[in-house]
Amino acid sequence: MPWKARSGKEYSLCLLDTNAISEILKNPNNEGKGFIEKFPPLSFVPCFTIYNVIELRRITKLYEKFLDFFSIYPIFIVKPQSMILDQEIVNYGKNSKVSILLNAFSKKGDNPSYNIIIFFDKLFNNTQIKKIESSWRYEEHETLNNWLSMKENFSVSSSYPNLEDAEEYMNEAGLQTLINLKPDWCGSIIKNGSIPNIDNFPSLKISLYSLYYRLYNPSWIAKPGEVTDIQIISAVPYVDNFITEKFQANIITKIKNRVKYLDLLSVKRLKDIRS
Repeated sequence: MPWKARSGKEYSLCLLDTNAISEILKNPNNEGKGFIEKFPPLSFVPCFTIYNVIELRRITKLYEKFLDFFSIYPIFIVKPQSMILDQEIVNYGKNSKVSILLNAFSKKGDNPSYNIIIFFDKLFNNTQIKKIESSWRYEEHETLNNWLSMKENFSVSSSYPNLEDAEEYMNEAGLQTLINLKPDWCGSIIKNGSIPNIDNFPSLKISLYSLYYRLYNPSWIAKPGEVTDIQIISAVPYVDNFITEKFQANIITKIKNRVKYLDLLSVKRLKDIRS
């Protein structure tokens, strides 16, 4: 969904996964140059999540390159998955736009609120954020183990992921997941004689589809970082472009007509941004 500046000019939002960011930073004369050429700052705004930043901060030199490379023109950090879900609830039943933007940064960043270096220094010195960052590896492992423990709860019709099974998985897991995450809100909707429409929660649907295509793919390697990848893609329905690796790109291509707004999304693989 394009973002409109105060001047009235519209910019396309471009979300990057951590792997794409890493390649841009490690190869400035190839992926780095190609990214700037294909997503020029006069037309596009790069977007990141807090999960990207937590991952990048695990490698000090890479994080320093991130701050240096992406401080030269405007960028956005988007809301985490839980906040996007909250926004979808606020907008439920309304014909209004879900805002996923958490903070904007500018090369004219003398104001601490808009200077990426100052902002993240302050953010990661916050006691609550420091606690989240320090426990994130543990959370990744715990969430992954929880996924794997629930794998047998769904009966597949094929040894390889397919759209028919994906739809059945969504039918079984979609509403139940929403109820588990937001029991009070769902309870109020059900009490009034309605059933929450999972189609109004694109951030949740894309996450669950992505989980299905991982769990039931025999060649998928279960790594804790996959948890972060799924957290990141919750914002994908609300951006115009997403740069990611082949595996994730293939999943999104399969579900483009199953999740609201994905039909408007342009998915780019790493090879597409090489100079």
